[in-house]
Amino acid sequence: MGKTARHKHKHRRRLRRCRKKPFKHKKRRRIPRRRVCCGCKNGSSLQIFRSIEYEEAVTSDEFAPMPTQDTASDLVFSYAVLNRGKNAAIVRLEVGPNGVDFAHDYETVIEAGGIEIMTPSRFMHFTRLSIRSKLTGAPTLIQVYFQAQRAEMRPVHEFHFLREKR
Repeated sequence: MGKTARHKHKHRRRLRRCRKKPFKHKKRRRIPRRRVCCGCKNGSSLQIFRSIEYEEAVTSDEFAPMPTQDTASDLVFSYAVLNRGKNAAIVRLEVGPNGVDFAHDYETVIEAGGIEIMTPSRFMHFTRLSIRSKLTGAPTLIQVYFQAQRAEMRPVHEFHFLREKR
């Protein structure tokens, strides 16, 4: 009888242990593909990729501006310009401080079927492209992609560099 009593007693302890709730692991939040962590140890900022495609624009004999981009908070940005037509085109990259006044930064000729990646050499708040035909009366189709990486800042709760040492 002593052995069976001990056996029942051990079995009861096992049941008590089994009744405890199992440890649940916290689910990690997945980062969307558009967002890539910048690798900061404290995770205070994220890099966000954005891409804008402009449908095929037809060139004329005068420079015609494309839509203006606000590039003040972009870390890296560039334009991919494709010539989808049969004639050559001149593409000018312009930068400006206020979205109205622009200065010429870089200009290139894109032959028929060609592609050019354009990045400004100077920094200003706004950028845009202006396009025109190389030859008078010979319009062509231009397709533009604008792509940029932007840093999104998260609020920081402690500013160690602002604390005064007295």
